[in-house]
Amino acid sequence: MLRSIQWTLQLWHAGLLAVVLVGFGAASYFGISRARWEQLDSELLRSVQVLAGGFRPPNLTETAASGPSASTHPSSAASTKATLDATRGQLLERLQGLPPPEFEVPATLAHRFAVDDSGSDYYMIWDRDGRVLATSNDCVAAGVSYPGARPDLSAPPFPPGPPQIRKRGEFREAYVNGPRWTRVLLGISTRPTQTELRHLALLLTAIGTGVLAIGLVGGWLVSRRAVKPIQAITTVAQEISASNLSRRIPTGEIQSELGSLALVLNEMFARLDAAFQQQVRFTADASHELRTPLSVIHTHVQLALSRERSADEYQKTIETCQRASSRMKDLVDSLLLLAGADAGRLTLNRQHADLREAVENSIAMVAPLAEAKGVTIETNLQPAGLNADVSRITQVITNLLTNAIRYNRKEGQVHVSLDTDGSDAVLTIADTGLGIPIESQPHIFERFYRVDKARSREEGGCGLGLAICRTVVEAHGGTITFRSEPGQGTVFEVRLPLAEKPNAEIRMTSHNRNPNAE
Repeated sequence: MLRSIQWTLQLWHAGLLAVVLVGFGAASYFGISRARWEQLDSELLRSVQVLAGGFRPPNLTETAASGPSASTHPSSAASTKATLDATRGQLLERLQGLPPPEFEVPATLAHRFAVDDSGSDYYMIWDRDGRVLATSNDCVAAGVSYPGARPDLSAPPFPPGPPQIRKRGEFREAYVNGPRWTRVLLGISTRPTQTELRHLALLLTAIGTGVLAIGLVGGWLVSRRAVKPIQAITTVAQEISASNLSRRIPTGEIQSELGSLALVLNEMFARLDAAFQQQVRFTADASHELRTPLSVIHTHVQLALSRERSADEYQKTIETCQRASSRMKDLVDSLLLLAGADAGRLTLNRQHADLREAVENSIAMVAPLAEAKGVTIETNLQPAGLNADVSRITQVITNLLTNAIRYNRKEGQVHVSLDTDGSDAVLTIADTGLGIPIESQPHIFERFYRVDKARSREEGGCGLGLAICRTVVEAHGGTITFRSEPGQGTVFEVRLPLAEKPNAEIRMTSHNRNPNAE
């Protein structure tokens, strides 16, 4: 299952989606949780300051009246400092002797202490000796310790200062300094906030699970749709066999990159089909071409053995068998040449030669055939050095000349020209024959293809000549093309790369140009 592309896509999609959802959910939860706790602490700090404002101001009239009066007489700095220290001491004694300040819960906070249970808000006030002056909830008073450090009674009352926060179990408590060494504490339960955050976590989990489920279903549908073309390609590929190469992948419904792949595969299947059909035709034609001379040999041998014959009759039979075997040998040699070229094993015995000489030799070989047909051969040949297999090139030239003579009209002409064009030698063979029909022109280089099948068989052709010509020319790095108009003849053009000038010749030329060298 894990090797399936669909399941692999689904697992990757599920994993990435789960990671994104978990990350988003965790970030959302911790962000909201932090903001909620900060909001709770801010409210707690503000409320404890409001609560500390519930002390009634003391009546210091008597204290002020009975206090020491400042001296109006000038005095020294030392006496002034002594006087200030004495005055501060007297004030501290009077403050310590005063009763604890009166306290009343501000009206804005009174509703928060209306319920007296272990889970409600509460406040506590301690005096300078650490005794509880007031509390809103006796249930929690025993469990609350004095917050912070005890006051130093020998020093003036500490200023209010900023409130502080501490944690105690499920409670968060804020405390601040009050008047005359008192300390005010306000505590609230965090249980509602924790419940709220638990509900938030459950909500985020439910939303994440729902999104994950929807994403998995959507991912499954998308991956299934993405893999569907692959399944179609696999099905068609499995149905294709040697006997059924006509099946093609339907590309109309494939709109992704797989559509391009399907088109490429269809083109490959078409080439395979064409190659297979060509191979079938090639095998059938080769069998037919081999069967004809074998049938001739077999028939004449049977006739010769059926009864006694004269020496002349035996000689004629042997000559007929020899012609048939020669034709069969030529066919086999041609097939071996083409098979070697297809397998990349066509051996060329390259050597430096003049193409003009090879053309002249080929013309001499076909001269009797031209004379018998009443065809005149006209030439215009220029020297052209090649690095080629002379025997193969001569075979190409002879095939083209033979075709130009055989398929020419009576008393026609064949024009042969050889020239150079840049780095190529250009051989042109033009005839004044009937030309090649337009519908046959795309096929003339195919193996065993004949324009006029009956005429070709009568003249001994097997339909491999032009295929061999193209194979040999292309093996030499050249090209062979033609142009033909029905009723006006055909022109074949062979272009072959010229040979580079040998190094020895270059050195000799350089030496002749500088006779004083050395």
